[in-house]
Amino acid sequence: MINHVESPIIEIHDLTVSYDQSPVLWNVDLSLPSGKLIGILGPNGAGKSTLIKAIMGLVSPSGGYVKLFDKSLEEVRSRISYVPQRESVDWNFPASVLDVVLMGTYGKLGLFKRPGKKEKELAMECLEKVGMHGFAKRQISELSGGQQQRVFIARSLAQNADLYLMDEPFAGVDMATETAIFELLKQMTAEGKTVVVVHHDIYSAVNYFDWFIMLNLHLVASGPKETVITEELLRKTYGGKLNLLTKVSELIRQKEFNPLKN
Repeated sequence: MINHVESPIIEIHDLTVSYDQSPVLWNVDLSLPSGKLIGILGPNGAGKSTLIKAIMGLVSPSGGYVKLFDKSLEEVRSRISYVPQRESVDWNFPASVLDVVLMGTYGKLGLFKRPGKKEKELAMECLEKVGMHGFAKRQISELSGGQQQRVFIARSLAQNADLYLMDEPFAGVDMATETAIFELLKQMTAEGKTVVVVHHDIYSAVNYFDWFIMLNLHLVASGPKETVITEELLRKTYGGKLNLLTKVSELIRQKEFNPLKN
């Protein structure tokens, strides 16, 4: 089930990505609206991270294409911000928290320009938004996993992009941090930004996102929460992993989760 969107911010056509001749994503076809908080859901190995990497041009498709803002990635790269998985980053590099967030301003500065007072103020504002203002001078390697994740989100905010792609940004963060960051993402979409998040927890996802991409190597569904979060589509996405679905199915049955309510 696919909802096609007028004037999409992301348009993906027949996207296939293979590693060593094995397809990881198969003929994915979807378009996404702007100004939404979009969750990518699916079991482990479903191709969720690969989809984000394909949109960012970090993996090459063996078929199909991606358009962003109706243009190629190269034309609009400065309008897009990417938060990679925490495990994919070497956290031992010698940089302070403030330095890491300042990296987010480089794209707008141009070659050979150093970040100045304005950029530092912006970086501190972004750290404040994620509750890491007091850690600006600390080395990034000294922080806990959840704190590092917050700093990466602050760096992403400092880019002042229109489209944010986040790969498992809530892995390893506590519940309070997760809730605070989701509030921030909601605020960003209220300001017209679009945020696409790979997320692993169905139960919290139904409370957070307004649009879903359901993946299991191929696209199961893409659309607004009220049409996509159904028992049938969850079963198609997660197969026989019923223990995962029990809680969500109960929510749907008891009508506690009202899909039309935000």
